Amino acid sequence: MAHQILPVTATPEERNEIAAFLAGFVRAGGLLKPRPGDDTPSKWLDRMRWWWDENPACRPGSPRGFLLRNDDAEVVGFSGLIPFPYESAGEPVPALVTTSFFVEESHRSAVMGLIARQRELGRKFHIVDGSASPEMRRLLERLGYEAGGLRAQYFFPTRRLGGFPAHALLLARGWTFPVASSDEVADFRLVTHPSEWHEPAPKGERGIRLDLHNGSLSWLVRSGSEPRRFFGLVDSEDKPVARALGVYKRHAGLLSCHLLDHRDFHSGGAGLSLLIGKILRTQGDEGLDPATSLVILSRFGHHTSLGMPGHPAGSNLFFHLPPSLQGVEKECLPIEGDLVLL
Repeated sequence: MAHQILPVTATPEERNEIAAFLAGFVRAGGLLKPRPGDDTPSKWLDRMRWWWDENPACRPGSPRGFLLRNDDAEVVGFSGLIPFPYESAGEPVPALVTTSFFVEESHRSAVMGLIARQRELGRKFHIVDGSASPEMRRLLERLGYEAGGLRAQYFFPTRRLGGFPAHALLLARGWTFPVASSDEVADFRLVTHPSEWHEPAPKGERGIRLDLHNGSLSWLVRSGSEPRRFFGLVDSEDKPVARALGVYKRHAGLLSCHLLDHRDFHSGGAGLSLLIGKILRTQGDEGLDPATSLVILSRFGHHTSLGMPGHPAGSNLFFHLPPSLQGVEKECLPIEGDLVLL
């Protein structure tokens, strides 16, 4: 059977086709663990708006993905791409996040063609896959993608889950780290909207990292299906100390706030301790959802956070570097990938 692999143009007509295909793929049982709304075209149209229309990193010529069409020009496969802002040594790094690689079972023979088109982009773009299935992980490893590495989680119970006595027990296990006291955070202020935040300029160090600024932070806060909140900590002179993007998730009846993107700007490395100490003590419109039982911070790498190893956790993060960036160290964060934009 002949197939056509075409770049996504993202016209309104094409988006409707893509949305209908993706929702139908899910309804037919093609996705192992569907999310709420995955089986409705309107949800996919929302996602495409987040990926391509409201995304400050997506420009007129940015790749948006590929369509697989059969002999009758019907959509039988989709491989989406989301432009994302990265930098190295103060210079922008062209980057794409893969999303929603769906191909009908009867057309799986064309999968490698879609992969080949993505690999062509890898000559110029840093490519990130943050939600690879087990099958895709094995394929990415064969294609030379690098794994994000070790991930650890740190748990901070709110008063609903035992508060600071429970935190002390987790501290003894090494599954959390010390947070600042109420006296230590008294002179700091929590801001919950990126418009109130002034991101420090990158230091110009060589290394590949996310380059989020007010526009892209606002985009991430507005996008995605799960509720979320920006947390920024400033000192008495309104200088930035640390920030994080918290995404709320509910599991086994408990609401948790996952700090997926975080930066520490404190000269002594205590910014996240101060930020989390302030978050735990600030609830409601000015801070944490009062129904939250647990704040969870994740990080990648072999290092510890304030001397604590954290709780080991799995990771689906893989990435590819273009030839011009081979050998350059990449900083990995839990926010990387498409899950925050679904």
